Amino acid sequence: MGNKSAKVANIDPDPLTYAEAMSRSDRAQWRAACAEEMEQFVCQNIFDMVSKSEGRKVVNCKWIFKMKLGPNGQVKHYKACLVAKGFSQVEGIDFNETYSPVVGRSTVQTLLALACANGWYIHQMDAKSAFLNGDLKEEIYMKIPLGQNRPEEHV
Repeated sequence: MGNKSAKVANIDPDPLTYAEAMSRSDRAQWRAACAEEMEQFVCQNIFDMVSKSEGRKVVNCKWIFKMKLGPNGQVKHYKACLVAKGFSQVEGIDFNETYSPVVGRSTVQTLLALACANGWYIHQMDAKSAFLNGDLKEEIYMKIPLGQNRPEEHV
């Protein structure tokens, strides 16, 4: 146990900003993680690059960085998530509702009980960028994230 803690203690904490991530010795891994996140956006066809329009509110964004550790405490994967700073939006003007579909604990317990009773196999998985599959009724304009080589007049 002490050995694992020592290994984890030698790992730098997750960067808090894009500038911090790009100033570190592992910046190539963070850059690749950002590119992977942007590739998910492109694959899902969830955005269009457009010029800024007068009278349109533009939401800022932020990169969130997280190192995923393996069982031995070593870095297994670098993860970058692009998030909109939605707290700048106003309900009724910029959006009408917020909803994040999550499964409840009782639902998981019921499914596990059914699986045990019926001898079913259980497979756990992580759906990459599952939130990108939601449908929006509103148009959201977001600034281009740091690290993307796009003209500043685009959103």
